[in-house]
Amino acid sequence: MKTLLIEVLVLVVVGVLSIIEGIRLVLAEKLQMYDVLGPGYYNVGMGAILILMGLAYFVSQRKKYVAVKKKSADRDPAKDTEYRKMMIGMIVVMIVYIFLLDLIGYLFASFIFFLLINRFAGFRSWLTNLGVTVLMTVSFYLIFVTWMGMIFPRGLLFDF
Repeated sequence: MKTLLIEVLVLVVVGVLSIIEGIRLVLAEKLQMYDVLGPGYYNVGMGAILILMGLAYFVSQRKKYVAVKKKSADRDPAKDTEYRKMMIGMIVVMIVYIFLLDLIGYLFASFIFFLLINRFAGFRSWLTNLGVTVLMTVSFYLIFVTWMGMIFPRGLLFDF
């Protein structure tokens, strides 16, 4: 239950911070001139979605955590070690992604990121992983760059 509360708390705190930043951006009216959605309203909307998802996650998972707690005596330490390795791997991939964004740009960095994260998340077939990765990369690019007009890094290697 402690883990569940920490997970929900992280979602709610990030949501609240996003809403606060969104309100700050909306009050700086000069940033809202170019797009109806603008950076402020987008942050407020995403923050609200994070808070709602955190609360929905808590409601849906609390019974499962109570049931798991009853079985904790039968806990396998090897599974805990595998879980920690997976989480550390995901954090390392996120750090590499942040570094690669400026170096090779959003599109290529996102492809590498999704390929590795999907592998950590459980896609064992490389063909399935590749298909889902391409679908996610193209979808995110179309939604955020093409449709919403957000500006993402092109990469130092492509600024010639």
